[in-house]
Amino acid sequence: MRRVFLIGFWVSFALLSVASARQPDFLSTVQKKKLAVGEALILERRPDEKSKPDSRFVTVARQIPCKKHLVWEVVDDKENATDFLDGVLESKVIERKENSILVEQLTHVGGPKGAYRYKLRHNLRPHDRADFAYAGGELKNVIGTWWFYDGPDEDSCIIVYSLHIDAGVFAPQFVVKRGMKKSMPKTLRCVYDEALRRKKLGGNG
Repeated sequence: MRRVFLIGFWVSFALLSVASARQPDFLSTVQKKKLAVGEALILERRPDEKSKPDSRFVTVARQIPCKKHLVWEVVDDKENATDFLDGVLESKVIERKENSILVEQLTHVGGPKGAYRYKLRHNLRPHDRADFAYAGGELKNVIGTWWFYDGPDEDSCIIVYSLHIDAGVFAPQFVVKRGMKKSMPKTLRCVYDEALRRKKLGGNG
């Protein structure tokens, strides 16, 4: 009887482990192969979009040879973002709650001013997803999400970064989006480089 119980326990545990793995099932086989060789991909849809995509957003994916929790720590490190994210000129957390932070940043986003100061409210689901929304400043609107997925092996993950920026009437959306398609893969490269740097320092990634 004890043996039957133990077998049932381990089968249940194995099924739970498989179920808890968060796989990027919205990616095609071709896309996964491109990610595996280090490409950053611009996606047609955000991961949670099943029908017509929201055209406001630019969405980019990249595979990183580190565990999800380490990459999460990099993305969540707003206090030191100026040290490793190109274009972020100032960054500070002005309010922190259990699963929410309010961040003020000065960032180069193009447009007539070049750099804009603004606040973002981030709602956090650690190691899974971070949504952020505009909370005031010199831009008209900012909305975005970071998604974190398990990679093809236990020492890798796939991150997806989706962003909408509206800098106002003096920076048309087609100009802003064109610039974002160049700058957002660079942002993911910065996250990639910082995650690997921390992994080499013993970040258990």
